[in-house]
Amino acid sequence: MARTKKDLKQELDKITDTVDIDLTNKVIDLSGQIEKFHLTKKTLNNIAKWALDGKSQFEIAQNLELSTKEWEYLIRICPAIILVMQHSQAYADVVVAGTLYQTAIGGHTIHRKQPIKIKEYDNGRVVGEHIEYAEWDEVQPANPYLLKYLAENKLSENFGKVKTDNSKEHREVVDVMSEEELKLIEKLGNKDDK
Repeated sequence: MARTKKDLKQELDKITDTVDIDLTNKVIDLSGQIEKFHLTKKTLNNIAKWALDGKSQFEIAQNLELSTKEWEYLIRICPAIILVMQHSQAYADVVVAGTLYQTAIGGHTIHRKQPIKIKEYDNGRVVGEHIEYAEWDEVQPANPYLLKYLAENKLSENFGKVKTDNSKEHREVVDVMSEEELKLIEKLGNKDDK
């Protein structure tokens, strides 16, 4: 069963709440392995944000101003940091997949706002100017190329594995689609053929 964005966020919050920050800091102080570093709730949140942004362990260690050896020691005494990073990366994957799917099927409304310079005239001369904003809602169209890509790659259970029978995978993807989605894909395909 696929985990939702909300589930992953809750799991991440549970992990960060279970970390005994005081005990971890005492171990760091007593060991003498890491100098001038104290773990805080903010540090855990920053690690989660950096992992969400796709940073590697090495980059996160650099952001914390820790050497590779110090980072490895920190992970050994507080393995929850790795769990925080893994759940942040899983959360990012869910967000990206959802955004890709939303872009592929279209229908998402975006509120646009654009400044327009208005000039005031008196007897043919400009006497003043001000800026007004034009606002409108724009419905994003479906992206048939992204739909095709998702159908061939991302929606497959075997994503990342060697593909041997593409026709079987296409049938499986099409079989789980609703009538509305199939009609939309057919309609978009007909537009491209013209």
